[in-house]
Amino acid sequence: MNKILLGVFICVSLFSASFGVTSFPHSQKTIDTVYTVSENLERVYGVDYSRTIFQTISANSFKDYVIKLTENGSRWIQSPTLMSEANSAARNWIANELIAVSNSRIEVEVLGEYHSVLGRLPGYLPNNAPAILVGGHYDGLAVGAGANDDGSGVAAILELARVLSQYNWPLDIYFGAWNAEEIGLLGSGEVAHILSLRGVELLVHYNIDMLLVPHPERLSVLMAYPVGSYHDGKYWADLPRALSSNYGRNGIEPIISSDFSGWQSSDHWPFIQRGYLRSLFAHESGFAYDYAYHTSGDVWNNPLYNYGVAIEGVKAIGASIAFTMGRAYQQLILENHKITLNPGSQKNYSITITGQTIINVTSRWWGGSISFKLYNPENQLLKEVIRDQTSPWEMSVVIQQTVNTEGVYKLFVLNQGSTSTGCDLTYEYDSDIDGNDVPDSEEFWFDASYFMLDSDLDTLSDGQEMILGTSWVNADSDFDSIPDNWEINFGLNPLDPSDALGDEDGDTLTNLEEYQHNSNPLLVDSDFDQMPDDFEVAHNLNPAVDDSQEDPDQDLVSNLDEYLEGTDPQYAELRLERFAIPITGLLIVIIIIAAGIVLWNKKR
Repeated sequence: MNKILLGVFICVSLFSASFGVTSFPHSQKTIDTVYTVSENLERVYGVDYSRTIFQTISANSFKDYVIKLTENGSRWIQSPTLMSEANSAARNWIANELIAVSNSRIEVEVLGEYHSVLGRLPGYLPNNAPAILVGGHYDGLAVGAGANDDGSGVAAILELARVLSQYNWPLDIYFGAWNAEEIGLLGSGEVAHILSLRGVELLVHYNIDMLLVPHPERLSVLMAYPVGSYHDGKYWADLPRALSSNYGRNGIEPIISSDFSGWQSSDHWPFIQRGYLRSLFAHESGFAYDYAYHTSGDVWNNPLYNYGVAIEGVKAIGASIAFTMGRAYQQLILENHKITLNPGSQKNYSITITGQTIINVTSRWWGGSISFKLYNPENQLLKEVIRDQTSPWEMSVVIQQTVNTEGVYKLFVLNQGSTSTGCDLTYEYDSDIDGNDVPDSEEFWFDASYFMLDSDLDTLSDGQEMILGTSWVNADSDFDSIPDNWEINFGLNPLDPSDALGDEDGDTLTNLEEYQHNSNPLLVDSDFDQMPDDFEVAHNLNPAVDDSQEDPDQDLVSNLDEYLEGTDPQYAELRLERFAIPITGLLIVIIIIAAGIVLWNKKR
């Protein structure tokens, strides 16, 4: 570490100490760090788990969190040294719950004089890629239990932590529970400052504060976004809106901050002041009808509260995080849907577009006639295709439409026939979520040049190895004497040294022996020469080459026949039948000899 970096580190450490940091180990990623996860969790790459996350988030679990947080009374705070016992108990409970629901994967810190809780679910990428933050405040007023304000926000982050920690994502996800919001956004202000000093970059920040009272007519959750470019604001509100439309009940309502009176009144605001401009505010749409706000009526079982609407907001945020994490280098965004359409019925799908791209729609269906319609964000029809029939087995291109306008597009699929129709629908497109005019398919969370480097010369690029979790400076990451690329090619785990002794094909050769003999660990007979690999290895033959007709012991019996007869192809056994002359040949020899004797006698 050079002197400048050392000085910066010391300054940051001293500053953090001055803010009263109580921490579990916090690690700053460097590009030469390899992260492994003890649990057998999938490393998410190029797979969209947004639907799975949306469906896994539970309204009952969310409600239980609200109840548990509020059962001990008011969580008021007046100063760093004057707070209720319930406030302190809530802090400890939240910290322990983040650790428990993640099986200790989430690293928890208590930060600042106001004791805010910050959990970090580490991403698997080894570099300092941008992170995602979701947060809400855990303090309340002395007057009530604070079930909605902001028990609903804390319950949201705990439920998101519970579900998202079951996967190994590429980016860090932070879960924040801020203290002292009610007395001036003080806890979140401290944490925003600390994260800024640490150099943490936030891709997006969702602040969740009061979700339980929807507008009686719209039944939605507001997603307030900052004024600015589409990529820094509205996109991050449109994305949960689209996913709620596709997977749920279309319960997200984007609203620009200039039209939202409470924009500077919650914990996203200190982050914006610290330069974290992609900070959004998830809030109830029925605030005007929330008669329990800041009263003793803010209890979990208030009949005004609608947990079904609230959980839609949590689901949409979780799905947005998963969708964002599903990117892959040199791959377009690809979405698939399997649907059944009754006569005259239709399905519609929302597609969030960030700039110029081509929307490719392909489909196969059976049982009737279908029409496809694509609308732009202004609800103008861009393309309509009507098809009476197509192959029920092969996908057909139905729409290829170049689009430029940012926003949410709608794709409608209508059954125009008189019978039910089954349909497989796929649409793909590119995105540019950071607005840097480089398509997301051509860049990743780290410099794309790593995909061109191979530091350990194992045919796997450094970028691939960062994604896989293997070492890009050592061709054998788990030191089991089998190179990483060979293990990956044959479906083994390059991070598990025990699989060197495994025997995937049951031919008695270990995977290490298969590698050493260049044979296939998944085939009993790698070269298809009718001799199993273990026989060839045991008798010094080549299991990777068809040597069935060779005769190394020169006993006139091929290797294959030796195998079939149960003899050793490297040893010429003495067997009478190998030296016996056929009877017909022997008779000919006797006749020739006899004839020669007769002729010789006559000459005498």
